[in-house]
Amino acid sequence: MERSKSQVLYQFLPENTFDYSGQRGIWKTTRLETSDASGTVSKEYILKRVLARVRNWEGGQNGFVSRNTDHYHFGVPEGVRAEPFPTTYECSKCEKVHGYYTADDVQNKNPGLTCRRSGCDGNLEQYQFVSVHTCGELRRLYPQKCPTHGDEHVVLDRRDSQRVRNFHWSCRVGGCSWETPIRNYQNCGCDYIPPAGDENDGMYTTVHRAGSVYYPHYISTVNLHTAGIGHLRDSTDGAKKAIARLFGLTDAQRIEDVNLNQRIGEVEMDDEKVVEVYSTHDDITTLDAARDYLREQGNLGSQTANERLGQLLVLDADGEGSELTEAGDEILQYVLSRESLTTETLPELESAARGRGFSDKADRISSYRDDLDHLGFDDVRVIEDFPVQTFVYGYTRGGREEDEAQITAFSQSASDGDGTPIFVDTSETEAVQFDLDPARVLLWLALNIPETSDLGAVNGDITLPEITGRDDAAIDYARSEIDALTTEEQWAFLLNHLAPVERYGRFQTDLDDSVEELVTEYVFKLVHTLSHILLKQASTISGFDRTNLSEFLFPRALSVVIYANNREEFNIGGMHTMVEQQLDNLLGQAESHGNECVYDPVCSQRGGACLSCLHVSEISCSFFNQVLSRDYLFGSRPNTDKDIDGYWTL
Repeated sequence: MERSKSQVLYQFLPENTFDYSGQRGIWKTTRLETSDASGTVSKEYILKRVLARVRNWEGGQNGFVSRNTDHYHFGVPEGVRAEPFPTTYECSKCEKVHGYYTADDVQNKNPGLTCRRSGCDGNLEQYQFVSVHTCGELRRLYPQKCPTHGDEHVVLDRRDSQRVRNFHWSCRVGGCSWETPIRNYQNCGCDYIPPAGDENDGMYTTVHRAGSVYYPHYISTVNLHTAGIGHLRDSTDGAKKAIARLFGLTDAQRIEDVNLNQRIGEVEMDDEKVVEVYSTHDDITTLDAARDYLREQGNLGSQTANERLGQLLVLDADGEGSELTEAGDEILQYVLSRESLTTETLPELESAARGRGFSDKADRISSYRDDLDHLGFDDVRVIEDFPVQTFVYGYTRGGREEDEAQITAFSQSASDGDGTPIFVDTSETEAVQFDLDPARVLLWLALNIPETSDLGAVNGDITLPEITGRDDAAIDYARSEIDALTTEEQWAFLLNHLAPVERYGRFQTDLDDSVEELVTEYVFKLVHTLSHILLKQASTISGFDRTNLSEFLFPRALSVVIYANNREEFNIGGMHTMVEQQLDNLLGQAESHGNECVYDPVCSQRGGACLSCLHVSEISCSFFNQVLSRDYLFGSRPNTDKDIDGYWTL
């Protein structure tokens, strides 16, 4: 078989089962042949993120025993080693069960896979059932012997049921009534109980290809290592440089050149001080004269970028994994996607088209600005070399939520390297990046979350206007108030209220901080839902199959990247062509068809996200199709218990 690296990283990992092509049965991966990826990986940073995740995993972890990067092998998959599994078979003629301990046992005792029952020469076929436990154990079915007649006539009686719990081992000897449920003999012997479980009910049996048998766990990140700015990661200084770049507090062309001590202009003047000078000085007859007086007295000096950030942000900067470095890392990745990669903006595409004499194409690209403004986008750009890295570090069985199962590291024998394997896929691929307009997002938040206007409820000194009605005048007034905020103030409000979001859909907010929790939920669900709608529509326009497109989210930067995950050595240009020639169709289809679902009104009543409308392949979605809802883009429908004004209803 030949499969892509992305397929291997999701479907052919160690201890996972798969159907071998050519009807060659069911197999289990035992080991990945790998090449060393250490030179392309920020090992300390990745290991720190992995350990932070697994050691805070409520269900516990197994195999992550060291903080030393030398004890881990970062490997790129090059080949898959596997063996037949499960090794329990059924005769196609007499249905007798045949059990073997291992694949070697099959090879040594019955390589022809023929029935060993006397008088029968039927072919043996694998049972497709396996037994799973939330501790991570996977086992074949263990056939039982009839107390009277042994195992010569024992079969798996499915009782015409699709439910495995109804299956029994039974003896086919005439007059013998012995039978026993298979669940009574499938137990791994451990005492593990997941946090959400009431008691240890042992293993459960299911079809080997069922999703609950194996969940890979991975993180994805923009590869800063090869970009040469990985050293800025996970530091207060690097975080501030990235945020200063986002806020527009520096004119440096490269993030490495940002000087946090650079003067950025005058401090905002205290209006009360201005009035005081005007009132107490007889020779000052205007407020402007009072301001000039304060400047002359040296009471109004310039600020450094660092001082301005300290004034705007209320993010914790202490300790490991602080709010500042967490936010800064995401913004650092976003800034890289904008400044250090090969990108083309719409004005650049338009200029290139005019330069080649394609005036009609240039005029069409120019018209896209109206579509973007209509739907609340700030910018769209094509990226030729989006450097995404995926790291698969372990798996769970029986559940993918942290209160459902124990997370298990891959064994040291599961790869060619020395140490616990972390499998890596690195690619530079074509992508399209969509940025939302921060002012429009703030207006939407003010409309949906009235508490954002309460100075006592928000984080920091920046509030959003109170919107008392849904009429045009009220909305226009709120819009003017938000537009009056400076760029850095708009971004600061967002960063002060956006908490981290785990890829399992959990918002890491302070439970006492309702505004932060609400803003995080609204913004993340907006960005994530938008990503899925754009991904689905892009698959119909770009020429890529839907499973060959993936998302990368920068929630704190209000940005979505849709990239090709086909890992080809060449760039087919589908994304570039889509933006250059079909962006208006993409956005139009997203708006007109994005709120359609064949399961409405039921889907809308149950959250507004399902396989029909928003769900995509889990290879494509970084968050397991969680934290999604059409309500955040299109507004709640009348037949639901929610009342959300959609971003696109503005």
